[in-house]
Amino acid sequence: MMQLLLPLGLLGLLGVLALIIIYIVRPNYEVKHVNSTYVWKLSLKYRKKRLPTSKLRNILIFICQVLILTAMAMILTKPAIVHETVGDDNELIAVIDSSMSMYTATEEGTTRFARAVDRAIEDCDAVIGAGGKVSVILADDQPTYLYQRVGTAERATLLDSLNALKGDGSVDEVQCSFGSSDIDKAMELSEAVLAENPYARVSVYTDKGYQYVPDNIDLVSVIDEDDWNVGILNASAELDDGFYQLTVQIACYGDSRDVDLNVQVHGVNAIDADSSGADTTLPIKTVFCDNGEVKTVIFRYEGGEETDNIKYCELDVNQRFYTFRSIEIYVEEDDSLKLDNSFYLYGGLKEVVRVQYASDGGVPADPSEGSVGANPFVNAILPVMQNAFASRWDIQVTEVRQGDDPATSGFDVYIFEHSMPQELPTDGVVLLFDPLSSPRGSDITAKRAMTFNVRQTLTADMPDHPIMQNVIASNIEITRYVELDHASDSGYDVLMSCGGAPILLVRNDRDVKTAVLAFSVHDSTLVMLPDWVILMYNLFDYFLPSTVVGNTFEVNENIEVNARGQRTTVASEQGTMEPMEIEEFPATLSFDTPGTYTFDVNTYFAKKAPTEYIYVRPPEEESNILAVEESLQNPFMNQEVIDVYDDLLVWFAAALVALLFVEWALHSLEKS
Repeated sequence: MMQLLLPLGLLGLLGVLALIIIYIVRPNYEVKHVNSTYVWKLSLKYRKKRLPTSKLRNILIFICQVLILTAMAMILTKPAIVHETVGDDNELIAVIDSSMSMYTATEEGTTRFARAVDRAIEDCDAVIGAGGKVSVILADDQPTYLYQRVGTAERATLLDSLNALKGDGSVDEVQCSFGSSDIDKAMELSEAVLAENPYARVSVYTDKGYQYVPDNIDLVSVIDEDDWNVGILNASAELDDGFYQLTVQIACYGDSRDVDLNVQVHGVNAIDADSSGADTTLPIKTVFCDNGEVKTVIFRYEGGEETDNIKYCELDVNQRFYTFRSIEIYVEEDDSLKLDNSFYLYGGLKEVVRVQYASDGGVPADPSEGSVGANPFVNAILPVMQNAFASRWDIQVTEVRQGDDPATSGFDVYIFEHSMPQELPTDGVVLLFDPLSSPRGSDITAKRAMTFNVRQTLTADMPDHPIMQNVIASNIEITRYVELDHASDSGYDVLMSCGGAPILLVRNDRDVKTAVLAFSVHDSTLVMLPDWVILMYNLFDYFLPSTVVGNTFEVNENIEVNARGQRTTVASEQGTMEPMEIEEFPATLSFDTPGTYTFDVNTYFAKKAPTEYIYVRPPEEESNILAVEESLQNPFMNQEVIDVYDDLLVWFAAALVALLFVEWALHSLEKS
């Protein structure tokens, strides 16, 4: 469509009107003088003969002059052909799904990931071959650009890199992740290229289905019609009436069939970390798995009421177990995805924490009060700690009898109340309650007992300290405490005080781990508050941190690692990573490969803690190899219509020159 960029130029058409006026007002004859009537008659004769040609030539000259003026006016208006363009669509953003389900393989062993890469190679090569540009995004849990807007110069490098990703196409060769892909984040990442060229095509090579796919995105499916999978989705073992109950979730996708569930228990009823225990194979449970339905199978001594999706496998007396080292759960099926055919459980054999509690009659502030005596409130709190930490430790408490000397070695936690040992133990955590004397090595001096007629409220000096979490000092009131003195460089932190006097002191050095409570709970309101349980729990948790809380984690899940020593050595039983040492705690780890990982800790007290095992499992949702999600995110792109102007000045100028030449030629004929 032609447009006039400067419409005011049409005023030049007034020249046509002026030309017409000129032709109207000018004389239409010429006065000539002849010498004789004969010559005049002869001239008139010839003029009459040429009159038709002369009139036609004059008309043509007039038309040429009108067209010349019109062409000049059009040149003044800057004419142009305007048409819309959609930009350069010869550019491709290839998003390759790298989730664990892409390990699904055909009978020949070719994985979905390899097929996705092959399709991407084909499309990228075609675009670059046509002179376009290509970007490649690998979509795992943290999508990244492999290449961004590369063209012919990088063609060979791009194709070599993509071929290296798939190797020979088998499960052992492809460089695919074991986690879930974040396709939505990959779509957001593509916006960096779409900002440069909003008409670049986006192709997603995946095995995921979507109910809604934006019109500007090509979804390239790499699913084979024969793909099917049996997966162990999750498993857990919990104590039930003194024995473990095993719960397994299993599902089949792409087919419905009977599946045999196998379970082997290792280290059955082992007493401690040094005993091996026995190995037991539980009865094989055959489960009919409907396509897409999750089945729950429970192994226990006594069965239960079954439903369509809950099945029981009843164990006999000899198959019960109250401890275990590991449980292997597996299915032997020749399905399309083998990575979720097994599952491991750990944590059935807890680390033993030996606690000694010594409380004896000491010398009270007022001798008339008699012996202070043992404290039933401490006796009562220790079983509470056993239950609270049952999932982490086997807390074994030894109470020192009245009149016996307490041990100063061989335990993990020492609790001394009232009467103190002459020398502080050096191989464990020491808790001193109401110290009536000053043990050597404690770096504190017990002075005198301060007694009040009116209850005194405590103050939190370090309310953010881990031991003070959820402990409200202002709720605690006391009527007596032991005045303590400690050097400023002793390493103690004062967590609570009373009128400026230290009440709760904590020292957490490499070789000394001590907490001092300067009053007896007899002389306080602490035992009537929930803060008493919270305080004891925090003390145990602070001085005896678990290396890892939990035994089963998902690929790429953050795992907090702590230690009771200076370093922890982390290794993979499958050899998928080099052993690594962690020296700063707490630390956060994540593992990108399923399997069993071990944690070895040498404690501060030169003791080797039992090796801890965890199992990193594939994401549960990745077992569904035919998953269909709601919608694929539409990346933002500003597709503005662009007007392109093709200048017509040259053509009008050429027409003007041609008309001038024609007019000149016509005038030449007139004179001849």
